[in-house]
Amino acid sequence: MKKINILFSLILVFALLSGCSVSTLSRKSPANYIEFNKDDFEISNQLTGEATVEKILMIDWARLFNKKYGVVEGPPTQAIYTIIGNQAAFYPQLYAIYNILKENPGYDIILYPQYETEKTGFPIFYSVTKVKVTTKLGKLKN
Repeated sequence: MKKINILFSLILVFALLSGCSVSTLSRKSPANYIEFNKDDFEISNQLTGEATVEKILMIDWARLFNKKYGVVEGPPTQAIYTIIGNQAAFYPQLYAIYNILKENPGYDIILYPQYETEKTGFPIFYSVTKVKVTTKLGKLKN
């Protein structure tokens, strides 16, 4: 019995004294980038997009199974659209950006969007959020 206690004590001491370690390897990604000037882009006039989100019991029933929003996908080097300036903070803003991009196909960048948000209703039971986005779009010249 004494040998079992000593053996158990030694195993416990070794277990407590042995620490966990984490080993990582890292590699820097190459700094592949292209510098563009303003003259390289064709800039649109000021464009406006609007979106309305109506929530009942804090659920957007109209977009429950169907979400359409404009967003930058993937890492910054593989972005579909680049937003230069104020990033969209919440979904109604992304819905409005989606509407602008849908109405104006062929553009590569979104330039300094400005958001106007109006919320009405009783927040938990019923609310309506209206967002208006004003921005310019740009596309690379051929």
